Amino acid sequence: MILRRVLPAVLAVLAIGILAFLLRMTQSVDSNLHLERLANIRTINNLDVQLNRVMTQARVASLAEEGDERSAVTQKLGDALDAIDKGPRSLHGLSPELDHALDKFLDTVQSKFELDFDIEARNTVLNQRLVNSVNSIESNVNAVVAVASPSVRPQVQDLGEQLKTQLIVFGVTPSPGNEKDIQALLDQLDQTAATQSPAFKDALQHLRQASTDVVTDKTELESKLRDFLDRPTGPQLQAVEQAYSSWYSGQVAIAGQYRLALVAYAAALLAVLAWLGLRLRSSYRDLDRANAGLTRANETLEAQVEARTHDLSAALQDLRSSQAQLVQSEKMASLGQMVAGVAHEINTPLGYARSNAEIVRNTLTELQGLYSAQHQALSLLSAPDASEEQIAAALEAAEAQRQALSPVELMDDLQGLLRDTDHGLGQIGELVSSLKDFSRVDRSRTDLFSVNDGIDSALKICQNLLKGRVEVVKHYGELPQVECSPSQLNQVFLNLFTNAAQAIEGQGRIYIHTVAEAGGVGIRILDTGCGMSEDVRKRIFEPFFTTKPVGKGTGLGLSIVFRIIEEHGGRIDVRSAPGKGSEFVIHLPLRQKQHADPAQADVPVAA
Repeated sequence: MILRRVLPAVLAVLAIGILAFLLRMTQSVDSNLHLERLANIRTINNLDVQLNRVMTQARVASLAEEGDERSAVTQKLGDALDAIDKGPRSLHGLSPELDHALDKFLDTVQSKFELDFDIEARNTVLNQRLVNSVNSIESNVNAVVAVASPSVRPQVQDLGEQLKTQLIVFGVTPSPGNEKDIQALLDQLDQTAATQSPAFKDALQHLRQASTDVVTDKTELESKLRDFLDRPTGPQLQAVEQAYSSWYSGQVAIAGQYRLALVAYAAALLAVLAWLGLRLRSSYRDLDRANAGLTRANETLEAQVEARTHDLSAALQDLRSSQAQLVQSEKMASLGQMVAGVAHEINTPLGYARSNAEIVRNTLTELQGLYSAQHQALSLLSAPDASEEQIAAALEAAEAQRQALSPVELMDDLQGLLRDTDHGLGQIGELVSSLKDFSRVDRSRTDLFSVNDGIDSALKICQNLLKGRVEVVKHYGELPQVECSPSQLNQVFLNLFTNAAQAIEGQGRIYIHTVAEAGGVGIRILDTGCGMSEDVRKRIFEPFFTTKPVGKGTGLGLSIVFRIIEEHGGRIDVRSAPGKGSEFVIHLPLRQKQHADPAQADVPVAA
């Protein structure tokens, strides 16, 4: 039945889920995002070309002069690269091929940026050295001319001017090709030095070193710029664009397939809805016919229900009456089994009360004799014709009897005997009162009740089961009075104590703890008895369940205990283990939500 109700809901949720999935997959291609990505790729290509142009212009001018434009281009290029590497327009994660091409391109751009930073760092030093070397050529040429002999001075001066011109051309030309001409001029100057002075040779050596510095610095700058411009960022970016376009084309094809699937699925859903509509229309017709039949049946159903209700009410009354009689008969039968023990408890104080009364009776006889002797002596003292010998004899006899009886001590003994007798009669009265309370049938009255007093009353009833064998350890807390049926709670305590005593073989203890709780009271009753298994513990509150031999118990005691606690709005829990005793924990509210049903009779003593 549950499956028939749940299955349509599951199918409906599944159908809606599939529809939502198909709709999402048909919209998986974002055209605007695609155009933004392509525009970003083209922007990166333009900025890369612009950066190469700026670095190319640096061949004929100082990089510092192009620094502002180069920094702006580099910043824009970095922002554009960040956009394709991360963020909403990122190309990462779309396909393995695109990731490979993109990583390769980004690595190349990163190395290009690093070379750019190295060129920028080295540019200032190299340019300054180049400028200084070119500027020092003229002074070095003049120094060589100054120490040359008059015979070669015009030739040396002409060669020096040519060398200076070639070095200036080499320093300012983007791709100089006159390095061989410079070397040839230096070789010609070396040929003139064979017949010259050491000063000439030394000056010529300085000129050669300055020329070599110009060539070396210019060559190093040109090498770094060539390495920068040769990085293959353009082809790699084109490969990234091709990989992205391939991925996008695949996504468009997949979205088209999902659109076809969506159309087919929508058509299938429409067909199913049409079929359901026909079934629903047929169901409505069936319901109309069923309603007509129910209307006709309802015309006679009310009379049948009324008759059946009357029969059920009578049966319920009979059941309640039988239940009350059964419970009361079980209770009285259990009380009858306890009469022998209670009678023994009554006979003990009754025995010494009778003995004390007999002693008092005999003592009163002796006191009567003393009274008679003293009365005779007083009569002789007041008689005018009594002789002194008679008076003396009467007084002597009264005094002897008084000393023999010792009236003061005798009166103290009589007071003690009377107190003991009064105590014994009080015990008998308490037992009789407890028995009378436990044997009453009408237990429906609700009243304020002291739980601690009820526990003491129950202990008096079952004293014969405990005395001399089971020690009762009581730890009472200060409890507020609870609203309940006192006789029913007394019966609960009596049943639990009786069961605990029967579970203890030989010597043992029963621990009783009471404590005030939030909105109620708690009672814990623990015994050192044989305990019970988990299977037995789960069934102890079932009616007529008992572990005792046939004829030793009815199995109603704990069942009715559970019912009484439940009707009082409380809760009873039990914990036990074989060989470790049992613990019953009762929680009772301070006030009752509703009174007990008067038809419910009290429960039997523990079965």
